[in-house]
Amino acid sequence: MAKDKAIVLSTHILEEVEAVCTRAVIINRGTIVFDGTPQALDGKAPASVIRNRLDHVFRTLTTADTESRR
Repeated sequence: MAKDKAIVLSTHILEEVEAVCTRAVIINRGTIVFDGTPQALDGKAPASVIRNRLDHVFRTLTTADTESRR
């Protein structure tokens, strides 16, 4: 990809994110809860979450707010 160019990919298939993206943004209820590399996303998971599985990290970041509203 050329410098200073971007392609926006909207997906829930996080394996695609790992394979093709150099930057990921996760938005939960209109709020950005993560903005960084897919590799850095793995470090956002609590110790109880299985590492190296972005789908588990995604669920942790997007359900914490939902569960606190119950």
